[in-house]
Amino acid sequence: MPLGAKSKFLAMQSPTSSEQLRVPRSAPVFSYSAEHQPAATVASGELFVVETKSAFGEFGLKPGDDLSGLDQAKADPLTGPIFVEGAMPGDVLEVHIEALEVEGLGAQGVIPGIGILDWPRLPLEFHPVEDGEIVFPGGLRLPVRPNLGCLGVAPAGEAVPSVLPGDHGGNMDTRFVCAGSVVELPVFHPGGLLFMGDCHQLQSDGELCGVAPETDAVVTLRCVVRPSGAAPHRRPRVRTPDRLMFIGSAETLERAGALATADLVEALVLEKGLNEDLAYLLVTMKADLEVCQVVNGLRTARVCIDRAFYAQL
Repeated sequence: MPLGAKSKFLAMQSPTSSEQLRVPRSAPVFSYSAEHQPAATVASGELFVVETKSAFGEFGLKPGDDLSGLDQAKADPLTGPIFVEGAMPGDVLEVHIEALEVEGLGAQGVIPGIGILDWPRLPLEFHPVEDGEIVFPGGLRLPVRPNLGCLGVAPAGEAVPSVLPGDHGGNMDTRFVCAGSVVELPVFHPGGLLFMGDCHQLQSDGELCGVAPETDAVVTLRCVVRPSGAAPHRRPRVRTPDRLMFIGSAETLERAGALATADLVEALVLEKGLNEDLAYLLVTMKADLEVCQVVNGLRTARVCIDRAFYAQL
């Protein structure tokens, strides 16, 4: 397939309408900040579409190039912010990802100093998609499973570069930020101010070499505003069909896991009425600590619990 050709894979079918709001990828930003003017305004529950750029959207990569001169300040371009009517500080912004469609080739390589290994070479490969499968060099085919590496709101404090995760969400590189999931984000500013980008054709836990196949994408989603209820959202949560995930980002995986664990313990106390000691004992038996990413400056981990079990407590 020639480099300029497009291929598409629809991760999850969703109704479409010519009247839906569509937010273009033509004016990317490179930080999560309340200083950015909203790119669009949507009503709570409204179905709309967002175009995102590849993490390498500002760089015209071609075969024979490498990522040695990559300016990370211009990596991970974001589309947004999106102002959600009715969202106020203290609320929860539920981001329902209805569909995630990849466009064009995926670019995957090694960035100097990024990745879990000290790698001596700088490969760069381009992955086409055919019939819903990534064509890996040598002919290996892998099913496309897109996820958004970056999804977050404007943080409470200063602007955060697009390449970093945090309590606002951001560059969490969590493979479950995908079609069929609901990402719950704390709201720090009126309107929530939602940003997204950094779609991957396929990513496993850790994003170990530092770069999953980066691609343009089209996201179909709804944003629903709700009160935080008994347990405040200090950091993101992700609901999949069968699990509830608490997400933490910090300087180390241990600290990130501790933040996520503390959030789950607090939820069990405030939402389910357990005392703190019993909640801590329970998560040791029924919750799993998993790695999201280890390559973005800060590390991201998740603590997961079965939704059916959580619901019956």
